[in-house]
Amino acid sequence: MEFLRFLPLTEGDGSDMICVYLIILGVILIGLYLGLYLYNTFLVGKKSKQHPCKYCGHMVDAVSDCCNAPVKERFMGGKCSKCGKECRVICIRCKRPLY
Repeated sequence: MEFLRFLPLTEGDGSDMICVYLIILGVILIGLYLGLYLYNTFLVGKKSKQHPCKYCGHMVDAVSDCCNAPVKERFMGGKCSKCGKECRVICIRCKRPLY
């Protein structure tokens, strides 16, 4: 049983090492979450997204209904990149709402 004395969980009751392992696991998970959030915000979020138009059937870019300018998309709406107001998202080809 001498080989067991080198294992960290056999010293005392071992509850302190389990807490350390859980803290390390938590830090790794928080770091992974922050990394994925920043990747989505700064790299993927900057690309223009195309949507299928249910009226004309094409994959189209989304534009605003006020200025026909590209939009910063949000859930079920967007913000016009030209005037900065909240707007509806419309198809660039047929000028009908995408959502």
